[in-house]
Amino acid sequence: MKKQIELLRELEEFDSILKDFEKKEYQKLGFLTEPVSIEFVKMIEKEREKLRKKIDENLLKEYDRIKKHYGNKVVVQVIKGFCSGCYIKLPSEIIARCKNEIKTCPNCGRFLYHLI
Repeated sequence: MKKQIELLRELEEFDSILKDFEKKEYQKLGFLTEPVSIEFVKMIEKEREKLRKKIDENLLKEYDRIKKHYGNKVVVQVIKGFCSGCYIKLPSEIIARCKNEIKTCPNCGRFLYHLI
């Protein structure tokens, strides 16, 4: 189960990179140069699709649903017993279980992970 959360976190990172490239402000800052950026974006998209194939189909559907609702902040860390997505105090059972299982926040529904 930990592997699936890691894959979801990687997918979230790819999605964040691709979203940044779409922003005009990002382009104005000079981060994109035409020949390299198009190839780089294509590589990111290809890797993102490979990654999506490794993730459980039900988790992927839930990920896409959460992403549509909240944007790029889909997989969030439990910090001192709080969900770092919505800042609600989590029940101790969920905190304990998210160390070994895939759990979601009972308030916002985001995927939770806990660094041990």
